[in-house]
Amino acid sequence: MLSCGPEKPLPGPGTMLATLVSPAGGAEGAAVIELFGAGIQSIEGVGPTQVFSRLNQDGARVALINQEGDLLMFLINLADTLQLPSVAIEEVAGPDDQLRGDLGQYKIEFER
Repeated sequence: MLSCGPEKPLPGPGTMLATLVSPAGGAEGAAVIELFGAGIQSIEGVGPTQVFSRLNQDGARVALINQEGDLLMFLINLADTLQLPSVAIEEVAGPDDQLRGDLGQYKIEFER
């Protein structure tokens, strides 16, 4: 029987869109995150999000800045898109440059 559902992702190189999701759904101005996992090849900003990253064999340290205070979005080029990195969100600041106090509800969402 044939299925008309979405195709299952296949292993291999590709690009994933990553978005910092705020618990209040609001705009953010900047964030510092750590990505853990092998296979991160490069990271670049999307739209007005500027990215400053330092890749190493264990992952990457990434600073995200959006001067307009909006979504923080970036692209991650991976050796295998089925092997997503784990994430630690270290700091988040609002568009007013004030650090957010509780980072527990922030997360990074990945999309193909």
